[in-house]
Amino acid sequence: MINSKDEEIITAIKTGNNSAALNQLYKTALPKIIRFITRNNGDEEEAKDIFQDAVVALFNTVMLGKFDMQKDVTGFLYFVSRNLWINRIKKKDQHRRIKDTELWATNETPVTFLIREEKQVAIEELMNQMGSQCKELLKYTLHDKLNMKEVAQKMGFAGETVAKTTHYRCKQKLAALIFESKNLMSLLRE
Repeated sequence: MINSKDEEIITAIKTGNNSAALNQLYKTALPKIIRFITRNNGDEEEAKDIFQDAVVALFNTVMLGKFDMQKDVTGFLYFVSRNLWINRIKKKDQHRRIKDTELWATNETPVTFLIREEKQVAIEELMNQMGSQCKELLKYTLHDKLNMKEVAQKMGFAGETVAKTTHYRCKQKLAALIFESKNLMSLLRE
């Protein structure tokens, strides 16, 4: 079901109160779109340009009566902006690396994508707080699936026991950081 802020935005667009709708959209959706585009080889000006195109698409969709009132307005803008950005890069024929360029899964909504994106950003920020040694060690064990002997060799530890002890301490530090942040805890539960 659509939330009250989204309902206000849709009503403002339908009644021609564009400044009210735009003010709300700039507050809620623009920062997420800027973050996505700047993390994917764009700059803030390009993000604002893409955002404006997405807002035009939203206004047209609403005015034509084709906006699905079960959808999230910010998610709609994010989805459109993401696709516009990918298309812009393709048109420029530039070989830029874009994170998360997979197509929307048939069961994934723009809201689920936003939540997944926010989780990824939160985890990256958390890993940066861990320190380089813990970050590297956890990458080897969680992402690369290396055993402790391989981790010890890669990281120059005296042996497997040192790798195990360091791994344990890093996991404890990670758990403590997660539990310290109420926002992160609630985000990871979603």
